[in-house]
Formats: sequence, structure tokens, C-alpha cells
Amino acid sequence: MSSNILVIGKVAYKLKFTIFSDFKTFTESTTLQAGEAKREFDGMASNIVYGLTVLGSSPTLTSIVGKDFEWDLKPYFEQLGVKLKLFQDSERETACNFHLMDEKDQYIRVQQNNCYNYLAEQSINVIVPPKLLDQFSVIFVGTGKVEADVKFLNYLHESNKGIPIVYSPDGNIREVSQWRVSQILEKVSIFVCEETELQLLEEKAKVTRSDFFQKYPRLKYIISMVNRSKVIVHAKNMNIKVTEGPITDEISNEGWQDAFRAGLIFGVSKRKPIDETAKLAASLASYFVESQGHHKYSPSVEQVQLRAFEVRTIKKEIKN
Repeated sequence: MSSNILVIGKVAYKLKFTIFSDFKTFTESTTLQAGEAKREFDGMASNIVYGLTVLGSSPTLTSIVGKDFEWDLKPYFEQLGVKLKLFQDSERETACNFHLMDEKDQYIRVQQNNCYNYLAEQSINVIVPPKLLDQFSVIFVGTGKVEADVKFLNYLHESNKGIPIVYSPDGNIREVSQWRVSQILEKVSIFVCEETELQLLEEKAKVTRSDFFQKYPRLKYIISMVNRSKVIVHAKNMNIKVTEGPITDEISNEGWQDAFRAGLIFGVSKRKPIDETAKLAASLASYFVESQGHHKYSPSVEQVQLRAFEVRTIKKEIKN
């Protein structure tokens, strides 16, 4: 398997359980009974590298993990064939996301970053030196920490300006100030986000999405995701609407975006045209929808490629 993709971002555990009560009835401190906890793997970077392994890649993962990493996560990633270039915190735990659901299917999500709070303090050049960067055909950055994003993007860009960088916010778009917008977009080749995030970025930068291409020559594509049936690839002279990949059964429609990102990154690593790359990404996302979670879908590469032929794209030229 190829290992020419570097993914930088969050690795986390997820603990899911149901409380035998109704959240709305909570009036004071109390002890509640809960169902069996289900432990899963989570985090945007973790979800993306899983999707890449489904496509036959053996990506390199960079993140910060805690003292519990050796017990479960390390053997898991090694079994997938993921190369690990990690910062390790021997005093703290790996990030953990708690998903609590009540009897009426209402839920509360609690994000506990633990050691991940200290990602921006790390020196990425120590574990990914400039000589190692020459091995990669594409790099993904999406830490969810603006300071870490800017710091790592600056190092990557200055070390090797020839490598395409795919960037995506991980729930931190509101933290991106106006002057941080320039620090990010001037260094990336592809910006992937939710449509609502793109609109917020336009407000912060006080320009439209089409202006981004004029202002930042390195930026080739902005990909905005509304839903699976409406993904738009924005470019300087065209827009491409990407439809959803077909599914046989919808089980988990929330969270398909990380599978889409994985397909997109894989296509870029293979230097595929953007419309083919988007079709592949939509196909992989559709297999996530048929699964029970981020690390549960497992189609063959051939199945993903065949389904990609059923994804439609509509191109619209833009006159300047």
C-alpha cells in the first residue's frame, strides 16, 4: 500500500451510552443508571486515515496522544497499516468525546480534549523533518486549533512549497479571526468546509468566495458541503455541483463529511482531476451512510470506484 499522504489533526476516543431517564427532568445533583458504554475511535484525523486505508492507502498520522494510547489505539492503527508520527503526553489522557443519550433520544455531547489542548505547543519539525516531507504527495491539516493550524501550515509551506495542502476547519471556524484567514488561505491548495462555515469565513474576511481565488493564488478549490446531495466545488473559472453517491440503506447520515474528506485527499494524492476526485469522495461517503459509524464501513476499492461512476457532476463556467 502507498504511504504518501500525511494527515495532521485530532485523534480521540468516543464513549457512547444511554441514561435511563429524561434530560428535561434533571433538577438537582443525582445519581443515574446508564446502559452499557460503547467505546469507539473518533477525531477528524482518525476518521480520515481510516477512510484512506479503505481506499488502499497507508497514510501517516500526526497528532498528540496521551498515556493511554499504547493500550488500544496504537495496535489498532498499526493493524490498519497507518504510519504514526505522534507527540506523546505521558501525564495526560488522549482526547475523549462523550455521547450521552436519554430515553427520548435527546443527546448531550461532551468534548474533553485532555492532552490535545497542548497541540499548538508542539514542534512538528521534530517528528516530521523537511526531508521526510519530500515523501508526501499531499498533506491534510485540520487540527481544530487555530494556533496549531497556522503554525503547522507555515512550517509545511516554508519547508516544501510544491506539496498540495488540503485544509479543513474542525469545529473552530469561529475562532478564525480576519487576519488568520490570510495566514491559512495563502498556504493551502484546497479548502474543505461546511457551507455555513464558508459563509462565516466570507463575513470575517469581508470578501466573497470568488474573491479568495484572486487574493490567494495558491488556492485552487474551495469545496463547500451543504448535504450529501449538494456539494459544490468552487474554482476561479467554474463551479461543479456534486450529487450524492447511491445507497442501499441509510443508517448513519450524520458525520459522512470525514469519509468525503478521505476520498478527496486520496484523489488529490493520485493527481486525479477534481471532478473525478469529488465523485470518488461522494462514493466513499455513501458507504459511510450505510454503516454504523466512522470506522465501520469497509467496501473494497473496486466497489468505491464503481459507485463513483453513478455520482453526477454538473459544471458551470464562470465568466470573469
